[in-house]
Amino acid sequence: MDESLTTKALRGLKWTYASTLAIAALQVVYTAIMARLLAPEAFGIVAMAGVMLRFVTYFAQLGVGQAIVQKKELTDEDVRVAFTVSVLLGALFFVFVYAAAPLATHIMPQEALVPILQVLAFSFVLNGLSSISVNLMKRDLKFRELMFIEIIAFTIGYGLFGIGAALSGLGVWSLVIATLSYSLITVFLSYPFAKHGVLPLVRWESLKPLVSFGGRVSTISFFEFIGSSLDTLTIGRLLGSKPLGIYNRAYMLVNLPIYNLTTSMSKVLFPSFSRIQAERDKLQLAYLSAITIVGALITPACVGISMTAREIVPVVLGPNWAQAIPVLSILALATPFAMLSHFGGIICDSTAQLNEKLLLQMAHVTALLILFWFARPYGIVGFACAVLVAEVLRNIAYFFLMKRILDVNGRQMIEAYKPALVAGLLAGFGIYSTGAFFRFWSGNVFVILTAEASCGAALLFLTFLFRPPRSLRNALRRPITSMANEARQDQYFGRLLVWLQNRFA
Repeated sequence: MDESLTTKALRGLKWTYASTLAIAALQVVYTAIMARLLAPEAFGIVAMAGVMLRFVTYFAQLGVGQAIVQKKELTDEDVRVAFTVSVLLGALFFVFVYAAAPLATHIMPQEALVPILQVLAFSFVLNGLSSISVNLMKRDLKFRELMFIEIIAFTIGYGLFGIGAALSGLGVWSLVIATLSYSLITVFLSYPFAKHGVLPLVRWESLKPLVSFGGRVSTISFFEFIGSSLDTLTIGRLLGSKPLGIYNRAYMLVNLPIYNLTTSMSKVLFPSFSRIQAERDKLQLAYLSAITIVGALITPACVGISMTAREIVPVVLGPNWAQAIPVLSILALATPFAMLSHFGGIICDSTAQLNEKLLLQMAHVTALLILFWFARPYGIVGFACAVLVAEVLRNIAYFFLMKRILDVNGRQMIEAYKPALVAGLLAGFGIYSTGAFFRFWSGNVFVILTAEASCGAALLFLTFLFRPPRSLRNALRRPITSMANEARQDQYFGRLLVWLQNRFA
């Protein structure tokens, strides 16, 4: 990336991660409150509805938003056509899901699922109205504006309306109200930041490239959805809503914060990679740097969550969710593999290498089906183990695919993954030892969790600040230098960045 694009991307990352951290904190609070107000069955039913809606989402959106971001040259006509298609598809699939909702009981034998599906289907209309504005902001790297939209929409939608509805005794419907409120507020907040023509326009010359790229993206996203939702579908059908609710909460505890941290970077990297898609040397460097930095951040965090599951579950969810402990511990180990594979997917999207990505995702779904078949007798813990194995296999496949697409040698790839491995082993050993010690001396889960978190943070701080691996030092040098040059006038932040620049020089 040239310097101006690097600076813009880093600025976008700053605002995106600020949003992510704020949303993650709000989600933890929201989850903790709602877990105490609602029964596991409520989360299970909404999880079932969410899976079925996502099944349709990829066809309802048709990848038009991603096409807007990826397209090299974008005209006002393209935007009007994209908005027209987005709204029409949203309305069409709202009607379709509303009418077909009763058929859902043949997949998930839950009568309560039907009205929830019908009401949540209105989110297709709302998302169709906001999709183009949101993706135009992503294309222009306006992530500060997106941060304010996301935080405000979450606070009002989930915090005010969702929790308020739960306190009023609306039960499972409080989760529905929260979801729709968030989408509605996003519609009203996003358009002023990315105004565009809203008069309907359908013109094949503009529609064809959008649908060509977006259609393939939607097909791949559909298979990614199948892969990420097979556990929910299978558990819900075979074991029922209560085990699914327990599994879903464990999944969300690790997936929401880590997924948000990773996708925050992908929101910036996709438009940035798309701009340099023809410059493979720069793209190669950007990909390896992303893998190195993100791997070093999320791997120790996930290992830490796995090691502290015995404390996290009762602290966050309460004492009635003990069955979620082993599930959280296993899924936390699967998450780094899933998140690092995500960056390989971004490279495929930004370079339009979609056929390879599609084949890889189909293989992932096939592997999951086979593994779930053998996992059935072992309940939700068995399904969590199957997810872990499948994510490891998919990550290995992306390892070799990126070698070919970016012309990267094996040594470079291994060096990029090395900081993640070192950080994960260090965090695992330190946190496990600390937990064992404090469990011997204290039975208070708050004390134990605080000690474990403090130990993990201290080890990572000392190791990566004073003796960072060479590949991590090289990956961080350029972005830190760029940020330091931009923030030299800042009395405190600028000094910190200059000091970090010297550390990683």
